[in-house]
Amino acid sequence: LQEWELVVLGKLKWNLAAVTPHDFIEHILRKVPLPKDKLLLIRKHAQTFIALCATDFNFAMYPPSMIATGSVGAAICGLQLDDGDSLTDLLAKITNTDVDCLKACQEQIEAVLVNSLRQVRQQQSNPSKTVDELDQASTPTDVRDINL
Repeated sequence: LQEWELVVLGKLKWNLAAVTPHDFIEHILRKVPLPKDKLLLIRKHAQTFIALCATDFNFAMYPPSMIATGSVGAAICGLQLDDGDSLTDLLAKITNTDVDCLKACQEQIEAVLVNSLRQVRQQQSNPSKTVDELDQASTPTDVRDINL
């Protein structure tokens, strides 16, 4: 079965060895001077930001290295471990990206986080929704109403 899956994937020309933002995190963290006791926390925050970016279509235009760099920058800034613009300059130099593009990406990541947290707070403050309302599909036509 696996051999046939590989044949199908080969005929469809699907590349399963895609580079993801997670592939860049370790490389970036090694080159940024950070306290050793904070590395695990920064890594977890960066991974969370990357997962959050995967839920927003606006990040489809960014290369994986930019998303990883912006996520690491947002994690360091969020934990207040940076010293201003020198961090952004260093991150841009590490990944050979434009400083302004990196700042824009990082600001976009932070904005997505704020929106996500706002939505969670609204859902927690409005528990009056029934389980059935939460279970409903959000598509224009409820997929459960389609008869095949």
